[in-house]
Amino acid sequence: MRSLVGRLERKKVMYIRKHRNKWQCLVRYKGYRVAQSFTSKADGKKWGLKTETELMNGTYLNDLKLSQMKLRDLLKLYLDKALITSRRPKILRYEIGLLSRSPLGKYPLVHLSPSKISAYRDERLKAGKSRSTVRAYLKLMSRAITVGRKELGIPLTHNPFELVEKPKPNSARERTLEPNELKRLFKSCSACSLFHFLGVFAEILYLTLCRRGELIRLKKQDVDFINRVAVLQETKADKPRTIALSPRVIELLKSLPRSVDGTFFPIKSISAFEKAFARAVKRANIKDFHMHDLRHCGAQHLIEDEGWNTIELMQQGGWTSSSMAKRYANISPKYLAKKLGNQS
Repeated sequence: MRSLVGRLERKKVMYIRKHRNKWQCLVRYKGYRVAQSFTSKADGKKWGLKTETELMNGTYLNDLKLSQMKLRDLLKLYLDKALITSRRPKILRYEIGLLSRSPLGKYPLVHLSPSKISAYRDERLKAGKSRSTVRAYLKLMSRAITVGRKELGIPLTHNPFELVEKPKPNSARERTLEPNELKRLFKSCSACSLFHFLGVFAEILYLTLCRRGELIRLKKQDVDFINRVAVLQETKADKPRTIALSPRVIELLKSLPRSVDGTFFPIKSISAFEKAFARAVKRANIKDFHMHDLRHCGAQHLIEDEGWNTIELMQQGGWTSSSMAKRYANISPKYLAKKLGNQS
């Protein structure tokens, strides 16, 4: 019975007929129409069954499919493969989704030229994206095409991303705030109506040195309220990191209602959240300050106010080198002058 059903389903997909001195095999499936002629019916049927299976499994690739395949289609295929080994699946899904919806995502692979890619690069930089972020996005899309060519059978002759100059990584940023500016910022964030927890979120970033994504993904089950530690499951280093929590952070976390998925901060749109923070910065009359700069402020606070050393700072912030930790700490000349004054 099962074989009969299979044959009936197959007849709807594959058709074979004799035309003059050759056998023509036609395979139709989900908008694709593939045909080829053969000298024998057996060869035609063999090709038709193979093509039918590949179409149903999504593995059939020829010039026709390549002309129809867009970059976003390839990114989806790459995502399915990369998720098998990725240690940051949520971050990867977010980045692939973002790039799939970008202007480049709509282009067929055969029309994806270096000029289009460079135009996208320049537009993103003009829109305020950092050089490091744009560089990372270009590298991710380039990686998807490389994997597509090598492992997924995408018949592209070259990778156009390799012909485009990538922005150089950002130079060290040293933006920090004075105590009165931080106070104004937290107050302004707390006044946000769209994200009522924005003030709490900003203060915890400052006190813990968490990255934005690490804090967004933090769940109640990851927090030990008694011993005041938390495990960040998905980090930039692709491995969990345990951080210390101050009594103030514990107090802030306990003040938050629990979301359905167990996270503390139910943020559906990262873009809307970032814009809300930018508006709070503007209301606080602070210029040139980004959410990530709170890590700089927090590192400086732990060094200057709490007396932490570089090793402690590295463990809390997830930095693997002392040079990177020192870059973030950015000890102020006022603090050093104060220490010199205490020596007299």
